[in-house]
Amino acid sequence: MNPLHARLAPLHTLVVLLAGASLAHAGGDDCIDKFGTGRGFPDCNNNGIPDYCDVLEGTSEDCNDNLVPDECDPDQNGNQIPDDCEKNGPDNSGELDCVEFDRYEELTPNDTLTLITRFHNPESWRGYVWVVAVNEANEPVAFDHLIGNSLTVRGDEAIEYTINPVDYRAAVAEGTPTDVDADDVLDLNGVEYEKTAGEIQIPRFFGQLPGRKSELLLVALSGGARFDTTLDFLVYNDNEEVFSAEYTFTCWDLVPLIEVSALFSNEFLLNGTNHDLGEGLPSDTEAGWMRINGGVANSTTMSIADPAFYAVQIERTSVDQAAADLPFETCLQSGHLLPRGLAGDNEEAGGASDEDCDTTHRRRQPASLLLFPEFDNLTGSGTVLTVTNTNPTESIRLHFVYIGRYGL
Repeated sequence: MNPLHARLAPLHTLVVLLAGASLAHAGGDDCIDKFGTGRGFPDCNNNGIPDYCDVLEGTSEDCNDNLVPDECDPDQNGNQIPDDCEKNGPDNSGELDCVEFDRYEELTPNDTLTLITRFHNPESWRGYVWVVAVNEANEPVAFDHLIGNSLTVRGDEAIEYTINPVDYRAAVAEGTPTDVDADDVLDLNGVEYEKTAGEIQIPRFFGQLPGRKSELLLVALSGGARFDTTLDFLVYNDNEEVFSAEYTFTCWDLVPLIEVSALFSNEFLLNGTNHDLGEGLPSDTEAGWMRINGGVANSTTMSIADPAFYAVQIERTSVDQAAADLPFETCLQSGHLLPRGLAGDNEEAGGASDEDCDTTHRRRQPASLLLFPEFDNLTGSGTVLTVTNTNPTESIRLHFVYIGRYGL
């Protein structure tokens, strides 16, 4: 792909979406009228038709749903399959997950920084980000004055949604270095930063249909980069019936609910359960809710029972409408950002969880550490990330750490 095209595509998509044009409904002559030649929109295959229209009209394949014809996407091994559609990556190594990229920024008192992640971190496809306050020596410090937000625009699907970061306050005095055990890992253990959630509760999902595919953002917070995490799901219909499922991922994932389990399908909820006929939804629309708990995290040398994680639902009500919000949380347990070894963090040597269900803490308060569950740098998409320093007198240095899939 032309590097200039790769840079321009997300910006054009942002312009189109912010102008109110719905790509999902712009087909045929209407699509060409809106995004026709001579207006600066990408035409990577030089056929005189904007790439968006090639894809939407079906004249070009688009296996990765990025609104770029497959013939223009990177194809390192020359097998006519775009690299990010290869199951194990372009070199078949399977080692694209959990790659780290970092940058530092400065915020003055009451300052705010808004950036496009694709340009801040141009080398990753998608994943998650944490932002932590540091001192001039780049050591993490307590500075509970950070707030933020992310806006993701998926141009290929003509949707956009915002998500607040998960906020963790420091467990040490203001201005004090937080790496108490000196292991270069951010410990969400109540000693360095607040503990993380023990159980995630999502109050609603709609039964999944072809035009209504909600997704889960999943972040592993136990073990680290070399562990697979299995989550246990309890899925409830609208009549208190409960069903179980599990799902395994590495490091970070964005997975459709229907790929977690067929239990989330509208067909199953409607015809496979004793659902409540008196619910206030249309007769062919089902809904439910879910609990998610850690099952086990495994590396090649050890296992961790009841691992920490975080999950956020991106809820789809139609092809081009989406919304997202942080879930509800119960219990607390330790998590870690981000060990790299096969044995995980030094606190995890025993392989057991320290879940505490007698204590919880409130979210949406200024913090020293912000965990953003998603950034999306795929061509045709983009994430706008904001971090604000609410302290009226003190400047702060920030460490941005991107964890995700490499290779764009």
